[in-house]
Amino acid sequence: MDYIKLIVVLFSATGFWKLMEFVIRLRADKKKASAEIRNLNVQAETQIVGNWIQWSQTLEKRVKELENVAEENKQLKKQIEQQRKRICELEKKVGLVEK
Repeated sequence: MDYIKLIVVLFSATGFWKLMEFVIRLRADKKKASAEIRNLNVQAETQIVGNWIQWSQTLEKRVKELENVAEENKQLKKQIEQQRKRICELEKKVGLVEK
């Protein structure tokens, strides 16, 4: 009878420690999974911020290019207007000379 009690106690103690080991391992795995998820979230946020910065820099570059083109257009329009005035003046002079 003592052997049976000893075997029962031995299996109970072994089972208890296995259960404790399982619970500890389960908690550690949950913490590890949570840390991995946080790490992935941080990486994703970093990538999003990096992409946003790159996009905004590209957009700023395009805006500057368009502003330069607009300035060139203003200058060209001004030059065309001056040439039209000059043509009108020359046509008037030609008209006076032909008379």
